[in-house]
Amino acid sequence: MKNSWAIILGVSVIIAFGLWGWFFQQSRQVQQTVRVVGYGTEEFNSDIVKWTVSFSERVSLTGTQEGYKTMARKMENFRKLWDQTGIQTSEFKVFPVNVNREYGQGGHSGYTLDQRIYIISNEIEKVEQLAIDPIVFVDGGVTFDNSTMEFFSSKIEDIKKQLLGKATQNAFERAEEITSTTDLKIDKLISARAGVFQITEPYSTEVAGYGIHNTSSARKNIKVTVSAEFTLK
Repeated sequence: MKNSWAIILGVSVIIAFGLWGWFFQQSRQVQQTVRVVGYGTEEFNSDIVKWTVSFSERVSLTGTQEGYKTMARKMENFRKLWDQTGIQTSEFKVFPVNVNREYGQGGHSGYTLDQRIYIISNEIEKVEQLAIDPIVFVDGGVTFDNSTMEFFSSKIEDIKKQLLGKATQNAFERAEEITSTTDLKIDKLISARAGVFQITEPYSTEVAGYGIHNTSSARKNIKVTVSAEFTLK
């Protein structure tokens, strides 16, 4: 009986060491992988425009009170003229009047009062035409010191998600191309890292390590890379 137990124990130890050796050998084997960089790009149109304008009034050392009144009249005229355009807005933001000291050869010579407004709308073409040709405001006695337009998309997050999928698919296709002349096949995606998004005007070659979000053009191009690693079988 004792001999039987000894034999069983011996066999068990041999099997255990054999299994341990097999697992150890498997863990020592280097898993074959391939790393590639996928690329995705797409053009899209903005559906939101932000138009920012400012106007000012210069006054003498004692003219600040009258200057505020003049600025109030300009703002009233601007609102009336804007209402006449019939353009729908999602936001109409008016900032307080700023007062800045002016200096000349003799020292403090007066003040400049300035005020900024921004308007957000989905009617891009109408706002763009108005910004390019603001004659309706000029005829109404309102001239701008600054006028800038910025274009955005309300669907940008969805666009980014779709583009990441395209870039990952492109990485898979590139990996298949790399292994096409071998006996190896692409198996599983084990890691993926997305680069920064480059949102530029069309046909731009501009890139930046921290990413770009160009807002000066209504038509945009978005690009992204995905660094992916696949196992081989």
